[in-house]
Amino acid sequence: MKLKKPVNENYSATVVKIKNIIPLDNCDNVVHSNIMGNLVITSKDTKIGDIGIYFPVETQLSDIYCKMNNLYRHSDLNLDKDKKGYIEDNRRIKAVKFRGHESQGLFMPISSVNPFLAEGDILKEGNEFDYLHDTEICKKYVIKRRNPQGSKQSKKPKESKIVENQFRFHQDTNMLYKHLDRFNPDTPISITYKIHGTSGISAKVLCKKKLNLWDKIGRFLGFNIINAEYDNIFSSRKVVKNDDLNPNANHFYGDNIWGIANAIVKDYLTNGMTIYYEIAGYLPNGSMIQKDYDYGFTPPDVIKDNEDSLPSVGYKEGVNYGIFIYRITYTNSEGKIFEFSARQVQNWCIKNGLSPVPELFYGRADEVFADKRITLDNWRSGFLEKIKFDYNEKNCYLCKSKVPEEGVVVRIEQPDFEAYKAKSAKFYLRETKLLDKGEEDIEEIN
Repeated sequence: MKLKKPVNENYSATVVKIKNIIPLDNCDNVVHSNIMGNLVITSKDTKIGDIGIYFPVETQLSDIYCKMNNLYRHSDLNLDKDKKGYIEDNRRIKAVKFRGHESQGLFMPISSVNPFLAEGDILKEGNEFDYLHDTEICKKYVIKRRNPQGSKQSKKPKESKIVENQFRFHQDTNMLYKHLDRFNPDTPISITYKIHGTSGISAKVLCKKKLNLWDKIGRFLGFNIINAEYDNIFSSRKVVKNDDLNPNANHFYGDNIWGIANAIVKDYLTNGMTIYYEIAGYLPNGSMIQKDYDYGFTPPDVIKDNEDSLPSVGYKEGVNYGIFIYRITYTNSEGKIFEFSARQVQNWCIKNGLSPVPELFYGRADEVFADKRITLDNWRSGFLEKIKFDYNEKNCYLCKSKVPEEGVVVRIEQPDFEAYKAKSAKFYLRETKLLDKGEEDIEEIN
């Protein structure tokens, strides 16, 4: 069966085989199974060797999938009105605790997708999907947006001056547990601390030059007129924030924190360079960039008026907020990208007095996990467990407040950028509670 590539593989369904069953204390009807490194609570009738579908935390199931499988808690939404499930109307897969036992995802029998398969279709272990044929099965859960504070009046967008293949957003970082096949004992890697802030990008890349009258006349006459020049572009994770390029940009809480951070790092940029970083701590209006994640910074003194808030007094990088760099690239005039290695990123930051993301490990993968297993697959699963044991599930050591660390990023040292994230189960639980309250994540809307 040919499957389309999921829109976001971090929130797609995966065909898996149950490889272990773990009894749970004080639980008669459910058991644990470790599925792709995630502990999942499932029915006691689940057996080793069963083939089924795994849905990650914060995935949203489709209405038709829930209806056909009678998963809704409100039975009037199910195909069989007499059957009652456990999924709420928003169809979210949550990180939950049941009698003290964590569950990070949902396991469903392979038969649950039968209504969406054509005759002769066969799903195999390892298949990933969010659609089956033309039917949506799942997607990333996103809360409904509120109106952002400080939004600007709509203006007509200006023609982009960015030259094609010069400026690039950072791609989504995929989950480590889905890509263990990329790791061998001799794979050179770096492990860095995952900062829970908001992503920023600053670049000095080729842009279209505004031609004056003489330039236009010269071009008309056939002279070779230079029509591009290096200029500063900055953005959030997925939105360009230059006012002259994106006059309609809405800045979370009304503050353009990306412009503030860009003003700090842009002077370090050479022609062709792009810097990717996390901004953490406090906004100029005194709000936190991510709730409770202070990263050791202190809130700014804010002048209050009858209005919401005015610019802060003495808002300063390194005091009220920090910039943590995790990736640097150089793009030549033809649009070809050259990556700084993880070690080069660390050294460049130190040399220039800037802060890289904290490096926890650098070396061969077997230095993280040296246990020699019978098979490579067993070594890889042990490698994942070792990373979770050593680097996840503690409180954030950089924060003054007591909050769980988000996790780590494992990068493979090679010419092309390749990195994967391993997130903390405690962080998932906290994230689920915030989403339950309808609180927005600055990363999801910028």
